[in-house]
Amino acid sequence: MITTALHPTLARATAGTATVAVVAPREALPYAQAFARRGWRTVSIGLAPHLRPLALPATSPTAGCTDAVEHTGSLRRTVKKLRPLGVSAVIAASPEGIELADRLAWQLGLPGPDPATSVLRRDRGAQATALAQADIAAPRCVRTTSLAYALEWARFYAPPRFLLAPAAVGIDVAPVSCADDLQISSAWPEMRRAAARHSTDAHLVLTEELTGPRYLVNSSTHPGPDGTTHHDVTDIWAEVHTPEGHLDRSDLLDRQPLLARVLTMYMRRVLDALGVVSGPVSSHIVYTVDRGPVLLSALAVPGLSPADDALRSCTGHDRLGTALDAVTAAQPARPTPAPAGRHIVRIRLHTHDQDGTPPRLLRSVRQLPTAVAVSPSSHEVVLSHARSLAVEADYQAIRALERDRFHGAGCP
Repeated sequence: MITTALHPTLARATAGTATVAVVAPREALPYAQAFARRGWRTVSIGLAPHLRPLALPATSPTAGCTDAVEHTGSLRRTVKKLRPLGVSAVIAASPEGIELADRLAWQLGLPGPDPATSVLRRDRGAQATALAQADIAAPRCVRTTSLAYALEWARFYAPPRFLLAPAAVGIDVAPVSCADDLQISSAWPEMRRAAARHSTDAHLVLTEELTGPRYLVNSSTHPGPDGTTHHDVTDIWAEVHTPEGHLDRSDLLDRQPLLARVLTMYMRRVLDALGVVSGPVSSHIVYTVDRGPVLLSALAVPGLSPADDALRSCTGHDRLGTALDAVTAAQPARPTPAPAGRHIVRIRLHTHDQDGTPPRLLRSVRQLPTAVAVSPSSHEVVLSHARSLAVEADYQAIRALERDRFHGAGCP
């Protein structure tokens, strides 16, 4: 169990006068409004254009924030700007904000993880190495910028199949499945360019491709009054992927069955090994036949989606609120079990349009009886109902609507 002292500044910051720094937000996320409901002000810490990944807009959103500060590369100058604002907590709002958030908290004297270990909370290669050193199940992999070294590793370990992915977690670059040296070499140049464009880090990770059921595990870590660190798994989603490897759907699991308890116990060990002492983490896990749960990647950023509102209305659990409470050291709410008999499923729309999901398809989906949330921007639909058959019927209806439109039977 990791321990960390609770800084007096954070312990006092519950009277509605404190400010939280939201570091490197990519888009207008509901942080400002959520913190305002808790009596907190927010300051947006944006990255200067030359520090942002090329694939992202040159400016950071500031809507709803009390103040905005631009980080130009000098940690000393950014800290100097923050001190008069009374910042009492720091949260990373994107993968590129994790290291800066850790360094700012350290310089401001606020509790948080060691900045020297920031890479463990945003880099899949570093995570696999840390878990292996802690004798925790992890995929065998190599993290490198050298194709020759990656091929040498592949020939030595020779798993049945390989997975090539950016080292950076949480960026919009899909991993590629490879069968041999030729496929690895073919995918390597474009993967490196995409990784550098979306993350400013061209390191790639070549790993054994593990098979088995996949799960998304969301957790929240909270420092206790005695200095101990408590890891709470807030929700677990069983993921189904298409034959091409794209996410198809995610089903919310009940927290009581043995599977959920096994995943929870594994995740607590993982979070300790990754140096997580506060805040949210979203993790992807594969359950293998021979090794049990194995971490594929973890990211210390709130994984927000349209499912959050649906989850709150169906279960009473506020994922964003729990994540923010962990950062501000407010008393966390107890994890809310998924309600018995209530089925919640997140559906990923399969659209072939570069301009987004067609409006007519969205209108048809919104009219389905079990649809409780539809997000055109993330191409996600949330279905919920007391009867699983009702959810399955609407899921099949969505896929039928997509097929009809793709084959020309539907209207744009």
